[in-house]
Amino acid sequence: MTVYESIIQLLDNHNIKYRALSHEPTPTCEDSARVRGTSSDQGAKALVCYADKQPIMIVLPCSRKLDPKLFKSLFGVKDLRFATPDEVIQLTSLSVGAIPPLGHLFGLPTYVDAELAKNQTIAFNAGDRTKSVIMAYSDYVPLSQNHNSSHTFSQPK
Repeated sequence: MTVYESIIQLLDNHNIKYRALSHEPTPTCEDSARVRGTSSDQGAKALVCYADKQPIMIVLPCSRKLDPKLFKSLFGVKDLRFATPDEVIQLTSLSVGAIPPLGHLFGLPTYVDAELAKNQTIAFNAGDRTKSVIMAYSDYVPLSQNHNSSHTFSQPK
């Protein structure tokens, strides 16, 4: 089963309403927002990182960037770095840009930035740069199994 199929099965098993889209390949989250017809604030960007040498997933709105100092301070992390493209493939079997914001699918603890909660809906690439899912943020939160979505650890680009 592909990651996309796993996501669809997860959503269906929880009776969650969503819209699945197929579209041209999108290398950036801004491109994804354009082809989906959504704002970049609604786009959920999944970053695979290492926090104190442990792999994690950090989820931010597409319109924002990670504030590493703030993240480290909030979560008591000493060393934080982005995973390399090869590490991303090793951890998720997916290329950068295709990763859905559901770290538990890959055994990754997930941290969701509170800025995403400002939108009623979120949109994300679903395991493939040509497939997206749009769903209610309120349905996403319990599925994300995140550690804490009450903190903002991003900043405007």
